[in-house]
Amino acid sequence: MSRWVVRVYALCQGAFGTWLVLEEYFRGGWIQKFPGGGVEPHESLQEALSRELQEELGASIEQIQHFYTTEFFQRSYYHENARLLAIYYKVKLKDIPFVRMPRLRLLWLPPPFMQLTFPVDRFVCGLLMEERQAHAEP
Repeated sequence: MSRWVVRVYALCQGAFGTWLVLEEYFRGGWIQKFPGGGVEPHESLQEALSRELQEELGASIEQIQHFYTTEFFQRSYYHENARLLAIYYKVKLKDIPFVRMPRLRLLWLPPPFMQLTFPVDRFVCGLLMEERQAHAEP
């Protein structure tokens, strides 16, 4: 398994501790994930994320800050014989996001209510909960 798949995701914070999550109809069922997707060979990571957010949400990036890069082995969900490298950015959007495709649903959820499909998304959700807890302690 020497092939790598690189994916980028946006963590967009809403009001009252919520984060933007997408439900997408994929391969006959609904998955729940953070907005984002694959990186094309000619794109930088931030260019790919910008394109994905425009495609999925009709939104542009106002601010971006790296949050997490996969540090453990994870097989790609989409490609059987590939390893996943997932990069997450905290993103502030310029525009109000809206669903641009019929196979997508947009949700604002607090981390404990997320039902994320992908293992790395679930790990990052845990990091968001830890971060919130650390900021809440006196």
